[in-house]
Amino acid sequence: MANKSDDYLRNRWNEELSNTLLPNSVFLAICIVIGIAGNVLVIFIYGLKLRGLKERYFIPILALADLLAVCETSGFNISYNFNPVEYSHQQLCKWSWFFGYLASCTSIFLLVVIAIQRYLKICRPFGSQMTLKWKRVAVLCSLLLATIISIPIPLTYGLDPAYSEQYNVTGSACRRLTQENRLLSLGHAIVCNIIVFVFVWLLVVLYTLIGRRIYAQIHQWDKRKKSNTMSREENPTKAIDPEAANKTNKQTMFRITFMFMLITFIFIISFSPKVVIFIFECLNDKFWDSLPYNTRLLVRFFDVLFIINNIANPFVYAFLDVKFSQQLKSIFCSLDYSL
Repeated sequence: MANKSDDYLRNRWNEELSNTLLPNSVFLAICIVIGIAGNVLVIFIYGLKLRGLKERYFIPILALADLLAVCETSGFNISYNFNPVEYSHQQLCKWSWFFGYLASCTSIFLLVVIAIQRYLKICRPFGSQMTLKWKRVAVLCSLLLATIISIPIPLTYGLDPAYSEQYNVTGSACRRLTQENRLLSLGHAIVCNIIVFVFVWLLVVLYTLIGRRIYAQIHQWDKRKKSNTMSREENPTKAIDPEAANKTNKQTMFRITFMFMLITFIFIISFSPKVVIFIFECLNDKFWDSLPYNTRLLVRFFDVLFIINNIANPFVYAFLDVKFSQQLKSIFCSLDYSL
């Protein structure tokens, strides 16, 4: 009788939590639809239509990582929301976390590689640049590093006991282990936080240097433009600026760089709440169990906000990359809308 009573109370607790998290599940489902449509378009346009453009080499690769990340993490988190304290598939839980980490970390490391490439282009234009060979090596290194970081996941994540004081029952939640392999789990969490902090710091430093260089170049153009205007007023027959073509090329390069800066900014803003919650989880093993229902929903939204990073990039490309927006218009204009 006691077991039946516990099962009933546990099921009731799980149902209440699942209903509370329903808005979060709807949000994640919308993210899947947007993420698949947007990233598939990016892969198709940059990978096929605009293939061979050196400035945009990493974009389809980043889109593939984002596509895998949004499908895996959103899909898994929806299943988690429906079974927050009655998750029963141990191996599915472990490997869902593994592939979620792998896809998300690969996406993050690619952003760092892109930042390094933009730094070399803008701040060291006459120095060594990334050749096609080194771009491929950088992509493989990103995947390798993400794999190394994700390897401990099956040992540090799994079915963890979740306790309800209200119902006085214990359920099972798919999350970072707080009982089994506790030290390994905590150590891995700390290492992951340090790595994220270091990489975010590196991104901020690189794009700060890039931003300063672009600002100095634009300021120099403005001064030269004023000088040329005054010169033409004094001598109307003087030829136009001979560096106009070079300036146009640099403006295109700066525009693409600004595009990646915005993508990185979106990543930092969307990923920061996840890191903060991650720290709270490390400090308090009962962090999720102690949250009231309404608070849990709010914290859960912040916990999955990082998925925005995997669906926002196509919108950035559409607004800031002229070639991408032209191809996008061409695709939609060629569709037959007749019934």
